[in-house]
Amino acid sequence: MLPRAENEIYAAPSPAPQRVWLHLLLFAATCFTTYYVGGFFGQENGFSATAGLAFSASLMSILLAHEMGHYLMARRHGVEASLPYFIPFPAPPIGTFGAVIRMRRPPPTRAALLDIGCAGPLAGFVVTAVVCLWGLSLSEVRPLSSLPPGAWMEGNSLAYIIFKKAAQPLMGPAEDVWLHPVAWAGWVGLLVTGLNLLPVGQLDGGHIFYALFGEELHFRAGRWLHRAVFLLGLLGLVCHMALVFDERLVWAQKMGLSELVVRGSGLTMWLVWTVLLGLVGYRHPPTLLAGEKLSAGRKLLGWLSLVVFVLTFTPIVGSPVWP
Repeated sequence: MLPRAENEIYAAPSPAPQRVWLHLLLFAATCFTTYYVGGFFGQENGFSATAGLAFSASLMSILLAHEMGHYLMARRHGVEASLPYFIPFPAPPIGTFGAVIRMRRPPPTRAALLDIGCAGPLAGFVVTAVVCLWGLSLSEVRPLSSLPPGAWMEGNSLAYIIFKKAAQPLMGPAEDVWLHPVAWAGWVGLLVTGLNLLPVGQLDGGHIFYALFGEELHFRAGRWLHRAVFLLGLLGLVCHMALVFDERLVWAQKMGLSELVVRGSGLTMWLVWTVLLGLVGYRHPPTLLAGEKLSAGRKLLGWLSLVVFVLTFTPIVGSPVWP
């Protein structure tokens, strides 16, 4: 029989009451804000209800799959977790700040931590892949030279490049897709998956990295990644300032670097993530069972999630189109 102190550690707390009405209200509000914002996406004649519905349904499916993956796996391991809290935001570019679930305590074992950390990104990635491929097949292929002034070029991840090639195999090097609202939702899903899988703190990637490699390596990886993100943001800021002070980039054209400078301006957003990752921190709460060994199957699951991170990581979120 365990001593009293250990019994107290392992005893499950009384379940917190679920305010289902609040979760449903936030879900409905986020459906509306994504519908409203999506209705203006790519529209030259004002609001389109069809575009709004297509974007909202696609994006909410991705977010719901991600959060319910976490929730259901937490329930399977007996870890008390809240239903998803969706966060509406009635402004571009996507109409939401995503969704979160809350766990009252960290998972008790590395196996549970790994399962819960992997379940959300993997479930979300499956839905994202379907949405992205479908949306890209609905998108119009246009010559880059025909894009309107001020057009925004979305960033590429490895998965996005693969999906574009699969959905539009005849697209040439001087062409790109004019995104359908469903494709835009799929692209956002790839971006969100990659950001969530950053191996820092208590992000999904942080959970997975901690479960696979332990506390010390998790801390070091988070610290070095934070520094790398800061350097990327500084590089983006330099490129952005070059655009501000010389829109024609005469000096960069002479050196053959104009397109790189324009695209590099899209790295600036990593300065925001430098601040966010600093708030998240590098540490991770320890699991209760120290020295636990993961099975080969769970290690494979963890490595699969890291592969998904490599596939979905989007270094340059977006930049102006260089003529």
